[in-house]
Amino acid sequence: MSLCTLRTPLVSALGRRFRVVLASGSPRRKELLDRLGIEYEVIPSGFAEDLDKSQFATAGDYVVENAAQKAGEVYRRVRGGSARPLFVIGADTVVVDAGGAILEKPASGSDAAATLKGLGGKTNTVHTGVCLVVDDTTRSSGGEPRVLKALESTEVVFGEVDDAMAEVYAATGEPMDKAGSYAYQSLACFFVSAIRGDYYNVVGFPCARFYQMLRELDAQGAI
Repeated sequence: MSLCTLRTPLVSALGRRFRVVLASGSPRRKELLDRLGIEYEVIPSGFAEDLDKSQFATAGDYVVENAAQKAGEVYRRVRGGSARPLFVIGADTVVVDAGGAILEKPASGSDAAATLKGLGGKTNTVHTGVCLVVDDTTRSSGGEPRVLKALESTEVVFGEVDDAMAEVYAATGEPMDKAGSYAYQSLACFFVSAIRGDYYNVVGFPCARFYQMLRELDAQGAI
């Protein structure tokens, strides 16, 4: 079955004018971006993701800067060899537990199980930072790109997670590449009792926020 896409005039104009690059190898982000019908390529960022969390006032600030660093690294790497103006999409997701600790991807299965047990019966918050680095076609060649950043935050309420459930879930391998050690859109649906905010933000890419960013750029005459 072919994928139904929402290819609006704005999206069509984006594809005609720019070389669009997703600076992420996440299959979830790719799947969601595909729904817009954007013509793009995937070039995962080589950014080390080694920022010092203690230097940021909030987890939101941290994740937005991670997204900016990812997009910026790909932009700088690709720019010289691109015949078309660049439009780079960077994103990063972290989960913050009820105590304010940032939970990224687990280091091991036991780490994932421990994280899940810690989330049980509490509310965690999923933050996704999005950064767009866009060649400014209104300026002369060689000018600085436009940089647009945004943050989307969603609260996720967990039911109780017993030891057996956490260990069996960790053993599936599903948590290993997930911020916070869970995938709400898959088997972790058995843990989650409520969600407040954008579901797709929890999956890994805030679609509505991204489209609003496109509209903002369009209003500026950048697309």
